[in-house]
Amino acid sequence: MLAATLCLDGMACAQSPKWEPFFRFPGTFFPAFAISAAGRDANGPTESGPAYGYVHSGSLGIKLIDPPAGSKVKVQIEVPEIGVSGELETLASSDGKPHFLMPRLSLSEAKLARITQPLTTDAVFRLYVDGVQAGEERRPIRVRASNDAPLRACRAPTQCTDYSPYLAAFVNENHPAIDGLLRSALDIPAMPVKSWTGTQGSPDDVLRQVWAIWYLFQRNKVTYSSITTVSDSRPELVSQTVRPLSQTLRTAQANCIDGTAVFASVLRKIGIEPIIVLIPGHAFLGFYTDPQHKHPVFLETTMLNNANNPFHQQGPTKAGTALAKMLHADTHMNDSWASFQQALRVGQQNFEKAAPNFGKQSGFVFLPVLKAREAGVQPLPL
Repeated sequence: MLAATLCLDGMACAQSPKWEPFFRFPGTFFPAFAISAAGRDANGPTESGPAYGYVHSGSLGIKLIDPPAGSKVKVQIEVPEIGVSGELETLASSDGKPHFLMPRLSLSEAKLARITQPLTTDAVFRLYVDGVQAGEERRPIRVRASNDAPLRACRAPTQCTDYSPYLAAFVNENHPAIDGLLRSALDIPAMPVKSWTGTQGSPDDVLRQVWAIWYLFQRNKVTYSSITTVSDSRPELVSQTVRPLSQTLRTAQANCIDGTAVFASVLRKIGIEPIIVLIPGHAFLGFYTDPQHKHPVFLETTMLNNANNPFHQQGPTKAGTALAKMLHADTHMNDSWASFQQALRVGQQNFEKAAPNFGKQSGFVFLPVLKAREAGVQPLPL
């Protein structure tokens, strides 16, 4: 942006600072990130280094090139169509270096959550120096659907930021539908699991609880696919769509990341800490069998409805349910347990194959959801 000139009545003209709009994600705004990252702002903005007024949830800002030392700088940002705005005031640094100013955005979670399709609109950036407007710019911005998650964003080939921990936002242990699922699982005739105890018991107790959810989904004929939908795969921006939990339960369909998020949501609700595992083109579930979170196991959720599912071709019948109630036993459970054990073996194999690449190659992610929560990543209200 060209430098402008500030002229005040009765005073000499002064050169305004050079500045330009700044996008955390190139030309893009992710409602999912803006909502889920808000919990990371608890300690307030950063006021040192190259980031003045920078907040973790900030998606839009300005790059201030050469402000007058000690001047009072105000930034205003608006995306009117989606009701997003933010403002920040601070004192300009005197170090002569460029600085990024990213205000916390005021937004309606409910309104952003209702964005189900991407749209293109304008973002407005304004800069004031010592109370005088130094410039305004409007830039087109692509607003993603609320179920679209950024995975990686790059300023340059060697300057990339990993945003995969924000996938934990799609794990929503607070979703009201989960209580109904848990009741339904315990109400299955001959169900050996009588209550949800999380990791308070033995590792075998944990496995039986996870299997109970597995068996419920098999009975409900939840259909899985190993295909993921990468919504953007530009070199500078990679993102992933994830079905909201409510949609997955309503349609009984899910790809690997959808299914992983649903299982993880239910497990967190009952006190079992889940892990999201990503490898290129695929996702699967991990979870800890102990309260110290030292012993993980892994589950290939896409095997839920394969040929080993006892309800693969036909769901539960009234006669079969009545017989199970009368006998307090159900042979389908033995077949289901065998399919669960097989999915655990495949999950473990997939993890061991991928383990050397975690933290070393892009596309390989080991994400304990608890760590994301502790960092402030909040569940999305979807």
